[in-house]
Amino acid sequence: MEKLTKKQRKILEFIEKHTSQNSYPPTLKEIAEKFGITIGTIQDHIFALQKKAYLDKNPNTARGFRIIRNPDGTDLKQMPDTDYVPLYGNVAAGEPIFADNNIQGYIAIEKNSRGHKMHFALRVKGNSMINAGIYDGDIVIVKKQDSADDGDIVIALLDDEATVKTLKNSKIKAYLEAANSKYKSIMNRPFQIIGKVIELRRDYLNS
Repeated sequence: MEKLTKKQRKILEFIEKHTSQNSYPPTLKEIAEKFGITIGTIQDHIFALQKKAYLDKNPNTARGFRIIRNPDGTDLKQMPDTDYVPLYGNVAAGEPIFADNNIQGYIAIEKNSRGHKMHFALRVKGNSMINAGIYDGDIVIVKKQDSADDGDIVIALLDDEATVKTLKNSKIKAYLEAANSKYKSIMNRPFQIIGKVIELRRDYLNS
């Protein structure tokens, strides 16, 4: 096993700490700003960490870092109680906005012994769900499913847009309800449920 240089160790520790505190890894720019060096230099260090098998990186995403070995050489892939789900783009919690399928990073989660499959995570944008305890910037962990019960908080697609709302099943038809009196319920647009919110993550340091 190749040893890390002092700088490589510090960068790996920063990625690990940032991921632990925020539930998602930093960008190259954030790492460069932390150490006061250029993005190009950071890229060289990241390449070295990958070559030494301490870090994995999805080249198509800004936050695609995944630590696979601790600075002391511990192989994280051998941890039986931890899994990773992809973090996608913003989900609207006010006026629905487009949510693309580009992965921004990965969220570490505890494997559920009850068998629930937590497939993906989304970042909330807006304040239409604040009365449900969901705020702008929060990350929701979502179980992928195409149906839900009355009162469940769901991720729904409206055309090509995604939004987080409470599902309401009335006698006439189902609709999406905000948890903020400033926002109207979405009642006259067809929508498709793509998942049920089962967990919330929040960065308390920046809230």
